[in-house]
Amino acid sequence: MAADAKPTPDEIAHYSHINWFDHGKFKVAWDILTVLPGYHAISAAILWVTDLRTLAAARWLNAAYGLLAIGAFHWMRRNATGKEEAAATLQFALLPILFPYDFMVYTDVLSLAVVLAAGAITLSGRHVISGALMILALCIRQTNVIWLPLYAWIALSADRAFPLPPLRPMLARTWPYAVGIGLFLVYWACNGSISLSKEQATMHPDFSIHVGNVYFTLFLCVVLFPLHVGIGLKEFATRVRARPWLIAIPLVVFALFWQLFRVDHPFNQALEPWMLHNRVILLAQSAWQWKAAFGLLVVAAGCGLAGTRLHPPSAWMLYPLTLVALLSSWMVEHRYALAPIAFWLVFRERQNEKIETATTALWAVLAVSACLGQITGYFSL
Repeated sequence: MAADAKPTPDEIAHYSHINWFDHGKFKVAWDILTVLPGYHAISAAILWVTDLRTLAAARWLNAAYGLLAIGAFHWMRRNATGKEEAAATLQFALLPILFPYDFMVYTDVLSLAVVLAAGAITLSGRHVISGALMILALCIRQTNVIWLPLYAWIALSADRAFPLPPLRPMLARTWPYAVGIGLFLVYWACNGSISLSKEQATMHPDFSIHVGNVYFTLFLCVVLFPLHVGIGLKEFATRVRARPWLIAIPLVVFALFWQLFRVDHPFNQALEPWMLHNRVILLAQSAWQWKAAFGLLVVAAGCGLAGTRLHPPSAWMLYPLTLVALLSSWMVEHRYALAPIAFWLVFRERQNEKIETATTALWAVLAVSACLGQITGYFSL
């Protein structure tokens, strides 16, 4: 069972902090922990109350966080589209880059659950509660600050009134999100780095631009949405025939990839245990043929999915904020794509039933395979 699987190094680090807090040792391994210990404090409190204090119990607790994330996704999508869509929620539950972490002691699942719940509340117009939840999300993963402008923009655009409302109503809607941003800036100034651990800050620098995660996220989209990409490419080809200048967009994206794509983070050089995402990106830069193939796939994803309609229309702000979030990370990591893809699933207009059913079936296979690979230790994402 997942609860009995061999722990990963990150799990050991997270569980150690949970165990310390659970036993009244309120300390932080400053040379290891990069995130604020909100996840660890919440988990420790629950394990203390239930008197279940093992790694297996912490994993089952994370599974409960996974259920919260599924519920939050359903709530947010319903508020975004006005529809009850159980099929969309099932798809999210089987998201292959998320599913294995439902059963592991990582911060990502609880972080995503809180951020999605805050988004659902933003869409229902209760901005003070949403802002408070986002402050909690910052205490779990401080990089969640990037989604505060998204929620502020959705709040401003809620009534689709343009130009924007007068100053006082504007401030009334956005100040709860500004508070979260302000607290993040205070933390950043006091700590000296976004990473809690100053020792780890060299591996996670504050001011750096790297394209690796942008292109790897697009690659993940090809794997996850092959039918959507195919349909989107046909629509893009139709638009190119009407507006030939559009062909310059994929050419520029590919040229930037060819010039800028690098896999030079030390953590991305690790191949053992069999780390799938590292092997893919290292293969992509190992020879020009592989690099060209990888580049063509990511360009196809960009062209094929860019035309997807989002609801509400103000959700377009997701794209520039995702770009900022992904460009800011030196290490290429599939978990950095979790929140952007989850948001896209919330806001996107779904395709016809056959395509969505086939996609869900594909994800079920990939999710189970990823989970089994993690449990058996044969490979990890």
